[in-house]
Amino acid sequence: MNKQTITLMFLAALIAMAAGLWLGQNDDQPSIKPEAIQGAIYPVAKSLKDFELLDQHSNKVTKKLFKNQWSLIFVGYTHCPDVCPTTLNVLNQVDGFMREQKIQPPQMIFLSIDPQRDTPAVMKPYVEYFNKDFTGLTGEVDEIKQLTQQLNAVYRKAVGASGDIKNDDYLMDHSSALMLVNPNGDLQSILTAPHTPANIIDSILKTRAYVEANKK
Repeated sequence: MNKQTITLMFLAALIAMAAGLWLGQNDDQPSIKPEAIQGAIYPVAKSLKDFELLDQHSNKVTKKLFKNQWSLIFVGYTHCPDVCPTTLNVLNQVDGFMREQKIQPPQMIFLSIDPQRDTPAVMKPYVEYFNKDFTGLTGEVDEIKQLTQQLNAVYRKAVGASGDIKNDDYLMDHSSALMLVNPNGDLQSILTAPHTPANIIDSILKTRAYVEANKK
């Protein structure tokens, strides 16, 4: 039995456990506490304000992007030397594992916090290198700041190789958490690092189960 087969079996077990969590609830329990995840599930989802950004195809995007589907957001930038490519690769694995188990994955969104360099033209080949179905978002600094603050994501410019912050020579220090947005377009969970496919899928399924169990 190879490593991939073992991984898929483990993920399948997680899916079954999460499904049982809410299917097993009875009518005498109208509300349950969130399951423990690597991060936190908001008992009451945090409302997100509308925004206006651009995707990697230069199409205008608003909060409607989040409606009627789960979304997993990662904040980063294309010049990131390590954390961003590593995390996007893990998200690609999550997408693949969930599809193999016939479970709809969330839409994966890469939100750039470096619009000075990350134009749609730059975002498109970068994001689609990891997965053609991933969505990259960029736009005006103020719009990005407004959304990231609501998502509890933090970032700042840092010195580059020159030891200073210059035009194209700088880094962006940023938080590594993932934000899970529910189909109403509101923040439901924060998934903290270190990220693995198993941890992420477990958190997604437990969050979905919690929301389903508390539907009126």
